[in-house]
Amino acid sequence: MKTITVANQKGGVGKTTIALHIAAAAHAAGLKTLLVDLDQQGSASFLATGDQNAHRTNESTVLDLWYEDREPVFTESLFGFLLLKSSDEIDAVDDDVQEGIIALKRLENYGFDCVILDAPPAPGVRQVVPLMMSDLQVAPFTADALGTQGLVSMIMGWHDLKKRRPSMKLRALVNLHKVVSGTQKAIIEGLRPKLGELLLPEVLTDREVVKHALRNGKSIWEYAPKDPAANVWRVACDRLIQAASEADSDYAGEEVA
Repeated sequence: MKTITVANQKGGVGKTTIALHIAAAAHAAGLKTLLVDLDQQGSASFLATGDQNAHRTNESTVLDLWYEDREPVFTESLFGFLLLKSSDEIDAVDDDVQEGIIALKRLENYGFDCVILDAPPAPGVRQVVPLMMSDLQVAPFTADALGTQGLVSMIMGWHDLKKRRPSMKLRALVNLHKVVSGTQKAIIEGLRPKLGELLLPEVLTDREVVKHALRNGKSIWEYAPKDPAANVWRVACDRLIQAASEADSDYAGEEVA
């Protein structure tokens, strides 16, 4: 099972949009795919089901993983992949890292080829534990001062996690890029030589068609295949899935002090 966590300690970077598209690409590639919504806001649950109240429950949600006497209920999404919905009460699990590890390791029992974890921006159990257990961390960011600050924090955290799991990979991805912004273009060009392979070559622009696609339960390449952005998104997602598949998923599950 390959595990990808989409996370950034800064909100508003399109994290959920990217998680949904990675899951859609993995499903399209024939992989048995699960998207796990760990964000209390439940945006991924809403977009994947079309139900804005999908997360307003504590039954048949990701919370089931924390209870040994419950079996998780996987919901078929509009995109075709399976979904483990969030709950607006999921903050109840934020106190114990070791319990979080045990809970998420249960996902290994269900035969998924690819699991995508949509983590909240707050650096707590629901962000830290998924990152500890992932083959690949995807860090979306915006090419501005605040966005790059958030990226620096994620890179520092990744270096710390690699001491525990050396095989874990990181890929940063520019999202919501404003093409007319010379400042953003300069920031991206300045980052490329510094980050090297950590920064994906694809740049995802700020386009309404992506939002329209998600509201219709589709990826952008399904919704608007002739749009110039469609191929960029598909290539970026395929590249991320390939990076995860190349990682060594040899997580030993050491206890956390």
